Amino acid sequence: MKIQRLIGSGSSLLAALFFAPQVAHAYFEDICVSKKDRKIVACVEPRAACAKTPSAGKACPAQLAQAVKQIAAPVPARSMIHSDATYFLAQALGYRADVAYWIVAYNEVADYTQYAPIDQCGVQASASNSGQSYITAKFNGFQRTNATTDGPLYHYVLPFSPNGAGTDVHGASGIQAVYPFHFPVPGYPLVIDDVYEGSLSNMRQWAMQPDEEPGLLCAAGLTVPNGASNFSGPACRTGVTVQGNVPVITRSQKGVQVSFNSGDKILDNSSGDVSYRELGSWLKDKSRTTGVLWKDPALPPVPVQLARIGLYIHSMQDTASHSTYCGDDAPSPPGGTDVGSYMKLDGNKLQLIFGATCATAPHIAGHTEETATGDSPLPLRNYTALNMTLNELIIFGNTVAKAKGWIVNPELLPPDVVGGKNALGQSAADLQARLVGTITQGKKWTRGEVYQSSLVTLPLQQLSTLNRLHAMNAALASYSDYVQKQYTAPGRFTPFELMPGNAKNPQDTSACFK
Repeated sequence: MKIQRLIGSGSSLLAALFFAPQVAHAYFEDICVSKKDRKIVACVEPRAACAKTPSAGKACPAQLAQAVKQIAAPVPARSMIHSDATYFLAQALGYRADVAYWIVAYNEVADYTQYAPIDQCGVQASASNSGQSYITAKFNGFQRTNATTDGPLYHYVLPFSPNGAGTDVHGASGIQAVYPFHFPVPGYPLVIDDVYEGSLSNMRQWAMQPDEEPGLLCAAGLTVPNGASNFSGPACRTGVTVQGNVPVITRSQKGVQVSFNSGDKILDNSSGDVSYRELGSWLKDKSRTTGVLWKDPALPPVPVQLARIGLYIHSMQDTASHSTYCGDDAPSPPGGTDVGSYMKLDGNKLQLIFGATCATAPHIAGHTEETATGDSPLPLRNYTALNMTLNELIIFGNTVAKAKGWIVNPELLPPDVVGGKNALGQSAADLQARLVGTITQGKKWTRGEVYQSSLVTLPLQQLSTLNRLHAMNAALASYSDYVQKQYTAPGRFTPFELMPGNAKNPQDTSACFK
């Protein structure tokens, strides 16, 4: 029975499943574990598996049905963009393997509240197997489905519209007509605008803080005003009510209500409000997580700086994904028809407006295009998200990680993101070309670029989920061998490591959780 007929059948059960708050997916999971035989399978089959290939921005009935099933009754899963690709990039910049892992693990916490990795055998880490020390602390304040906090806004990272109509953000003349991060020119990567992209800007300064102090993180990023910015003041703004509806049906503003108050960011509200200021103490609490830096002889708890940067990178990656299709079908002249997604401030009320393409079906359709593309490159938003990930890891590496001893291959880390070269003569742009892709047509930052895939993006194109995982593992191992030969003193090079639970040989089960 086709999904359209199911939805139209009036079944209250199906409606509850399909229109549940979990519509707020980030990069949709592409690695799932089958309940039937515990094998690694596709969470949603690629477009190539559809009986009839859907048009751009559409999903076929089978894909929608699979997505609804995962939303309603999720199985162990992860996104290879949030996890495997980010892990690869971190080690390629010299990060120690355990440091790279925890950045990735807390990247995924934003989706799952607690992240427990899956090994290449399809076994998930648990308190009763050898993967127990790789499980994060649990908190729901960043969760994509927690609509009683600003959790959804760490996935739908809405730009702010100073004029309140969204026309300064979207449409042919809006800042997102080029790219949200590139405003004001030259803007990113040195800065993220704190007027239009204020929520992300507030989170970025928190994530890049080098010490263990709590820093400043505000609900929706909203601070006391600082000139034209509502997101860069010295304290969180209070007394503002925030409300909006994530649509479930295209062209309708009815949907899942998001409602919360401004003030300090909530880390967890599962049993009373806990402030983000407690994140560091939660990571040190062995009743919450046994995670440690296992490459450090002292085996310290996971430092709060790694959790912060992981959470931030997740939101940054989602911004790159959602900003180019969720609620903005007017990326360039002559403009589109959607109002776009944005926030507007009216006195003591912050209203959240979600565009039509944030609705369930087009949202899922957009995410089905982001992996398993076969011979075609991944969408441009993947290229953007991974390049930005590399940039942010370079900045964090130089301002935080290097001083902490978390960079084990220092010759790989460029000194900056604007032309400086590492000891091997590579700039950030050189590494982007080698690892993420090279533009072959179009002008950078116009959304009209065409790119050729590279080492990290090519494995993500694999149609088979298991092949995709093994191809990424093989690419990481191969690049490690290549870099060691380029190193000025190969004996001082620390080889890259695969993620816990993985082995170079796809048939090797010795690394799997027992």
